[in-house]
Amino acid sequence: MKHIILTVLLVLMTTVLLHAQILKGKITSQSGDPIQYATVYIQELRQGTTSNTKGDYEISLPAGKYTVIYQSLGYQPIYVNIFLSGENVLKDVILPLQYYEIPEVRISASGEDPAYIIMRKAIGLAPYYLNNVSYYKAEVYLKGNLVINKIPKLLQKSMKIESSGNGTSVSAGSKPKSEEKLFKAGDSFLMESFNEIEFTAPDKYFQRMISYNSTFPSQGNEISPMSFIQASFYQPILAEMAISPLAPNAFSHYNYKYLGSSLQGNFTINKIQVIPKRKSQQLFEGTIYIIEDLWCLQSVDLTNENLMGKVRIQQLYVPVQDEIWMPVSHRFEINIGIIGFKADAGYGSSVKYTEVRPNLSLQKPATLSIDYPGKQGTSQKTSDTIVSKSKQQINKILEKDKLSNRDMSKLARLVEKESEKSVNDSNRKNFEIKDNTTQIVEKDADKRDSSYWARIRPIPLSDIEIRSIKISDSIKSATSGKEPKPDTIQAVKKKKKSKFGGTVREIVFGYSWSDTAGFRFTNGGLIDMKSISFNTVDGFNYGLNFNISKSWKNNTTFTFSPDIRYALSRKQLMWGIYTNYQFDKVKHRQLFLRAGAKSKDINNGGGINPLINTLTSLFQKRNYLKLYESRYLTFGYSSEIVNGLTLELRTDYENRRVLQNTTNFSFLNSSKVYSDNTPDNSYLSPESNPINALDNQKHLDFLAKISYIPLQRYRINKGVKIPVSSDWPTFDLTWQHGINKFSEFTPGLRRFDMFRVEVSRNSSIGAFSSFRWRIRAAGFLDNRDLTFYDFFHINSQPFPLLLNNYEDAFMIPYFYSLSTPEFYVETHLKYTTPYLLLKLLPGLSNTLMRENISLSYLGSRFHPNYTEIGYSISKILFLGELGVYCGFDDVKYRSVGVRAVLRFD
Repeated sequence: MKHIILTVLLVLMTTVLLHAQILKGKITSQSGDPIQYATVYIQELRQGTTSNTKGDYEISLPAGKYTVIYQSLGYQPIYVNIFLSGENVLKDVILPLQYYEIPEVRISASGEDPAYIIMRKAIGLAPYYLNNVSYYKAEVYLKGNLVINKIPKLLQKSMKIESSGNGTSVSAGSKPKSEEKLFKAGDSFLMESFNEIEFTAPDKYFQRMISYNSTFPSQGNEISPMSFIQASFYQPILAEMAISPLAPNAFSHYNYKYLGSSLQGNFTINKIQVIPKRKSQQLFEGTIYIIEDLWCLQSVDLTNENLMGKVRIQQLYVPVQDEIWMPVSHRFEINIGIIGFKADAGYGSSVKYTEVRPNLSLQKPATLSIDYPGKQGTSQKTSDTIVSKSKQQINKILEKDKLSNRDMSKLARLVEKESEKSVNDSNRKNFEIKDNTTQIVEKDADKRDSSYWARIRPIPLSDIEIRSIKISDSIKSATSGKEPKPDTIQAVKKKKKSKFGGTVREIVFGYSWSDTAGFRFTNGGLIDMKSISFNTVDGFNYGLNFNISKSWKNNTTFTFSPDIRYALSRKQLMWGIYTNYQFDKVKHRQLFLRAGAKSKDINNGGGINPLINTLTSLFQKRNYLKLYESRYLTFGYSSEIVNGLTLELRTDYENRRVLQNTTNFSFLNSSKVYSDNTPDNSYLSPESNPINALDNQKHLDFLAKISYIPLQRYRINKGVKIPVSSDWPTFDLTWQHGINKFSEFTPGLRRFDMFRVEVSRNSSIGAFSSFRWRIRAAGFLDNRDLTFYDFFHINSQPFPLLLNNYEDAFMIPYFYSLSTPEFYVETHLKYTTPYLLLKLLPGLSNTLMRENISLSYLGSRFHPNYTEIGYSISKILFLGELGVYCGFDDVKYRSVGVRAVLRFD
């Protein structure tokens, strides 16, 4: 028994010795000032942490002997051997300043800054360093804080914290659960979490949240470090925020200045200043550090200013294994300033890599190696027995002392190509893009006590963060039934809202109602801009719309959408019904039925917006919209046959009747007469074929359309297939067989067959840049008996103000003037980029606007070679576009116009 007790005590003592040691201290400069967010890296454990705002650090370690590296941007790293044997160790460290010298070998005879020589290799190799790890497992501690400095009074009155028994939540004027507390200047919040992260190339992440602690309102409790872990400066765009200094087109956006180099251990570190060529919210400025001969990042210290405020990002990379440099500490500082709201936010992380595996399918270029005493042999092996041609080209480029811009671009393309090859063949053949980020939160992850956090927290709390936790604990105690403290909770009385007033608002402005059984009802409301309009045929017309849908557990959905309108001048009730039954959301199989009796725009290819026509009619006495009465019934079926190949079958019956103007009302120019309800088109002139003229008729057609996107990638979300992207364009082929029957004065049936071919693609070609194109050709086998209703109606938008976006429209020709029964070819090209002409000017460069160049072409009988060139600025205040367009007939100048577009969709 005695031996058993001694054995148990020995095991307990060993456990304590293995887990109880704490290494802590203060990191200061030579002048005695604390160094904030300095990195403390345990080399043997591949674990890093940072100091807090007072320079204090603290980390729990098993017993053993360690090499600890203390480093911070601007200071020389210090290597210290630490031995832990059961007692806490206090180690204060003084970091000397780091001086960078410009060696003579870096001075270029051409006068070019040496930074460009370094950056060309770093940019060219960025795809390699983005993909050179196939797997890693890490423990990640993330800590974020927010300090509110100023809140406008108007905003402060509407933002309250609701208290409940389970915590707090933010509301904007909603009914409180118990007590409310106004946000106020000086409030601070903290959130922290401890996670295990697993990464498997190319994009699979597994996160297990072991614990989290938060003093934020409940909406801020969803703490995930994935956005920090997944972001990389080796990517062309960082977190959809700004262009990386290592992007392939970085030389178009940045200037670089060589600030010198220094020897840190066995590595020569080059310090390079990143200078944006223009002030922009999409660019960084600051400093990056590149390792000589490896041409990878050692650390970054970059700042981005955007609408939210100033964001400073600091990252430190260390060689965790076999010259694989990975970030071990992240620091984000955000100075928020928007609409009078000011706050300081910060995010810091500590990473410990427990396992790292190199990407053996991606061979490291032969020149990327540094020899130094004590270097371990690399474990990266390649299965290639023959070096491919592209790898030979990569090595040949890297052997050059100086790279040209052309060499840099070629190197980046070759490395990108090799990186894509390293992706497993099964991943390339599988077109489904799965949600490869799995997140699991352990049970009671938010129930850890203060002693737990004191034991595992690698970054000590600051005084503000300690105060935030105390206040949060006080609030939780108060909402659990204890008496609240007057300095932590402020009760605010609130008037109870009237149920009658809420009901009236829902009826007037619309509302939606749904239940847990999948039933949903939506009412558009009595007041809706789309429900009220005016035209010369109907006069004022007013309508209501509803939507009723029902979803079942087998992933089928039925939708019923009625629309009722009344034309006051024509004294006619108009109605429409749309029903849809989706019974396979993976194959997108659906049956649809449309029926109704209403006035329709003769131009079914895109005409004037009804709201714009309402305003021009009432205030300018110009009625651009031309209508006919349609009593229609449509039945159709569509389905995906195989991935990317979609078939649509549809049959339409329509009773078409000619309509005339019924009103001459307007607010201005009451004596002026509106133009006839006849489109302005050459085929409707008196000397044209009379069969083309508008006439009452009955129409029946059958339509078949095949759409194909080769190698279509997609996602499946809750049983619904969502197309994502493809490297190929979209191919569309449409056939329509139509039959028209006129009045008894025109006996017989008139038939026609229409064929249309279309190819289009919208692709990203760089950071925030895209290129969209569409080519369309169509014709009738026999157009002799064709009426104007069935013409090809080509979209033209000549009005200076447009609502919503018209992707493929001509901006100069008049409405209806391009409609034709002849064979035609139509082409639209549009290039979008953040910087081209005007955005290079001061004042505009710091906006998020885009510049666009467009080219459109139309060839048909009356428009043999019509070309339109346009330049526009889009995303003006996020919803506007302003452009100038110039038209040419057979290269002969025709006209010029300015268009403003407001997008509300």
